[in-house]
Amino acid sequence: MRGVLVSDHLDRSPEYLAKAAAWLADGSLRTRETVAEGLDQAPAAFLGVLRGANTGTMLVRLTEGGRHRLHRSSQ
Repeated sequence: MRGVLVSDHLDRSPEYLAKAAAWLADGSLRTRETVAEGLDQAPAAFLGVLRGANTGTMLVRLTEGGRHRLHRSSQ
């Protein structure tokens, strides 16, 4: 068994980006995310990222003036 590193195929990035953009637009490629509600949950969300408890991107949803803002934390 052999792993695959993205950096081994950087020359194919433009091709992938074009295809992935089309797949996202037509709905055939979907992203997954875990959402924590409220700033008070941010520390637990961060620790969850470190433990691998999230699926996809970990988001902390903040409510500001009745509007939702999403802050992303990469895994």
